[in-house]
Amino acid sequence: MTKPLVFLMGRTPVFVPVDRRYGRNHMWAQEGNGGFRLGLSAYAVRLLGDVRHVEWSVKEGDAADEGMPLGYVEASKATSDLYAPIAGRVEAIDAEVLARPSLVNTNPYDAGWLLSMSGDGQPLLSPEQYLAHLEAAWPLAQRLLKGQAGRQP
Repeated sequence: MTKPLVFLMGRTPVFVPVDRRYGRNHMWAQEGNGGFRLGLSAYAVRLLGDVRHVEWSVKEGDAADEGMPLGYVEASKATSDLYAPIAGRVEAIDAEVLARPSLVNTNPYDAGWLLSMSGDGQPLLSPEQYLAHLEAAWPLAQRLLKGQAGRQP
């Protein structure tokens, strides 16, 4: 297995596996069986805190446009909408994560997958592109985490 890339969130490393692609919305997408299995990146999980609840506004078989709201996640630090990183059809929703949302915290890249979709993966980023995206977005994320966004210097 190839070593993952590493992004430092301050002093905390988060791993970016190189066997999948990524949405700008911090969802990973692993291609297989004619579609993509999707989940939250370790970066997203770290920002959100402990995931406690996942709720879907779509069901299996529904069509989704890229950027369309699919549902939301409630976590210890934030509640966040989940958006489709690609256009396609919802093929499966992970019933295990609905029953045990903590799987997203403990194993975001395997057992903590959220749903699978068929569709075109063209808008997805390579692991290297996603790492560059994290590096570019991190200064704003830090300000938001510290509650300094929008304050005058």
